Amino acid sequence: MRYVSGPAETPVEGPSPARNPWLLCGLRAAQMALFPMAILTVFLQREVGFSVTEIMLLQGVFGLAMVLFEFPSGYLADRIGYRRCLIAAFGLWVVGWSVYGFAGGWLGVATAELLLGIGMALVSGCDVALLYESLLVRGEADDYAKWAGRVTFCGQIAEGSAALGAGLMFAWARWLPFVAEAALAFFGLLLALALVEPQRERPSFEDNLGQIRAMVRHVAIESPPLRAVVVAATVLGMASFIPVWTIQLYAVDAGVDAQWLGPVWAIANFSVAFAALASHRLLGSRPLALVVGLCTALIVAGFCGLGLSTTIWGVGFYYALTVMRGLQRPVLSQREQQLVPSRDRAGFVSLRSMLFRVVFLVVGPLVGWGVDRWGQHPVMLALALGFGLAGLATLVLVTRSLPAGRPPGPGPAQAAG
Repeated sequence: MRYVSGPAETPVEGPSPARNPWLLCGLRAAQMALFPMAILTVFLQREVGFSVTEIMLLQGVFGLAMVLFEFPSGYLADRIGYRRCLIAAFGLWVVGWSVYGFAGGWLGVATAELLLGIGMALVSGCDVALLYESLLVRGEADDYAKWAGRVTFCGQIAEGSAALGAGLMFAWARWLPFVAEAALAFFGLLLALALVEPQRERPSFEDNLGQIRAMVRHVAIESPPLRAVVVAATVLGMASFIPVWTIQLYAVDAGVDAQWLGPVWAIANFSVAFAALASHRLLGSRPLALVVGLCTALIVAGFCGLGLSTTIWGVGFYYALTVMRGLQRPVLSQREQQLVPSRDRAGFVSLRSMLFRVVFLVVGPLVGWGVDRWGQHPVMLALALGFGLAGLATLVLVTRSLPAGRPPGPGPAQAAG
């Protein structure tokens, strides 16, 4: 039985969502201006006393929260509205970041990560789906990659800019970056309240288990092109996500003074931002196999450079991974949106995000354990080999599933939506 979305409610006329794309740019900036991120690993290690393994396990708590709530939140958002879920997410972040700043041990930090993880799960799928549906209403769906690049650009510029001052804030008061982040989350909450839910057909809550099984079966079995895009997004995304939790310690071990961690983090985010902004021009019309091949080459070069270098300049190889992240995200996101049905759009995106989090729950602690036991450099070389092989396998899958490198026209899933 092929995927067919459940019964839908008839859309009701309402305000125009014309402002949504720009509001989503602001929301991403409020979400990503992460003052704590530039100093988080150092904070956890020096102030709370965590090892690298414990830091990775802590991210496992965050990931577990996302795994448990990721798909249910996307499934729910398709039915109750994207705007409502975004409002709830930013409300949770206001509380979560406030708790983080004054946490003194595992329980406080884990509680904060749990709240942040649930909030992230609520956002996951919602912002992407809301952007695509808003453009679809305006007849501008072909511009999605351009807008996705702009949203990513705003988020990464905000994160990089926040990182420039994070070290000074942390030096003045350890809780200050976290309280500033809570204030930004409140600003994001105000922006979320200004969003307009686009007119679309919403699935009902009838036969929920049947609908969920049909969605999983569609990705896993019935739609090879969508499955290939999901695998590509997971592999390439994981390659850029893992070093986020090790690069700060790598830089300090290489001789970078702690006060320069902010600029190092800022440059990383700026490289993602500008790569994302140029992504639709450089790769938007290219075969997906070419995108995967180029990104795999950047991944191998980045991890090999990190593993082989023993000087302060080795940190520069990390930027090969951040550029890769910016290049692949808008392109893969557009291909994904072209392949999923409208009525379950957030649910399908959340399903892919859940897979990503499950993989990290396995890989992340293993990487942390390896760093604690053997050090950064051998682990970076192992990651170069592992992701190189995974990238080649993904390239074969993409080539077989999308021989022309472009998504097919609307099929049963899209027609059903």
